[in-house]
Amino acid sequence: MVQINISDLFTNPDFYLFGLDDDHALFLPMDRASYARSIFFDARIKPLQQQMIRVPLPPLFAAMLHRHIPAPDIGWIFHMAHTGSTLLSRALDRAGENLVIREPMTLRALGVAAGATVDREPVPQDRLGLAIAMLDRRYAADQAVIVKANVPVNGIIPDLLERSPSPKAIFLHFGLEDYLTAILRSPSHRKWVDYVSAEIRLGDHPEIGPLDKLDNAEKAAGLWLYQIRLYSRALETYPGTRSLDANTLFDQPALSLKTSSDYFECPIDDEEVQKIVSGDLFATYAKNPGAAFDNSRRKARVAEARLALAGDIALARRWVEPRLSSMPVPTRLDNPLCGENSALF
Repeated sequence: MVQINISDLFTNPDFYLFGLDDDHALFLPMDRASYARSIFFDARIKPLQQQMIRVPLPPLFAAMLHRHIPAPDIGWIFHMAHTGSTLLSRALDRAGENLVIREPMTLRALGVAAGATVDREPVPQDRLGLAIAMLDRRYAADQAVIVKANVPVNGIIPDLLERSPSPKAIFLHFGLEDYLTAILRSPSHRKWVDYVSAEIRLGDHPEIGPLDKLDNAEKAAGLWLYQIRLYSRALETYPGTRSLDANTLFDQPALSLKTSSDYFECPIDDEEVQKIVSGDLFATYAKNPGAAFDNSRRKARVAEARLALAGDIALARRWVEPRLSSMPVPTRLDNPLCGENSALF
């Protein structure tokens, strides 16, 4: 049985906060190698041991009140799904240089609880503060921490960024048609659209409306519009944040990796960048390293999907057009990290 104390939990990343229930924080024992081999930090996490360490929440919250916890210094990757965020975050992940955490369950749960409603209840600050403090730990003081969020977390972006005096975040995105070809291309992807739309209560957003009145393609368009508005507002509110067109990442991986690593203050020299982008990571599917996949295959898949989804794309555009007319978004997202952002619509 692993023995820990409160001080360990606030300083040592070897105790990873996996989740929160009503009364306890749930920790898993890790080491740096465990972080590296965990592509995701949900049920697919690869800890040292599977047995959870349960710690009552009240003493953790009390410790937060009495400890000096500095403002978080986390680099964030926010994305709208299927935009290469796993690829980018894995390319950035370098032992001894940084600590990269992909899709932490605790943040996802807070995002789901908040949902997509405009007049939602505030995010519980004690739980949010604990989640951030547990993410903002590192194996060496001078190493960066980068967190790749997932779709439900987009709804609490301001709650996360406002805690830092100089927030760093990359908003990885697609324009409408590229997004639709990515998330409507198969029955399983369409089920995901239905699932995540219901999970974040997208239909409660006044601009979207009841989900049972929307076709699957219209729900996908609603997800895109909801997230693009969030990103656009965040880029305006936090001018130190950056946007990154997913096509730039896929078509110019060396440039994207170099500028991302520099931005997050864990720079990679040019030789190492070339080694990474010409290696196995960029020749396989980032979520499943056993499957061969590269940008040429992605482009072929996109071309095929665009033809097959012509009707869905037209339907989605008809749904989005009046909403953009009454409340426009920028033609392109502001503050590009590198390259030129494509037109959104």
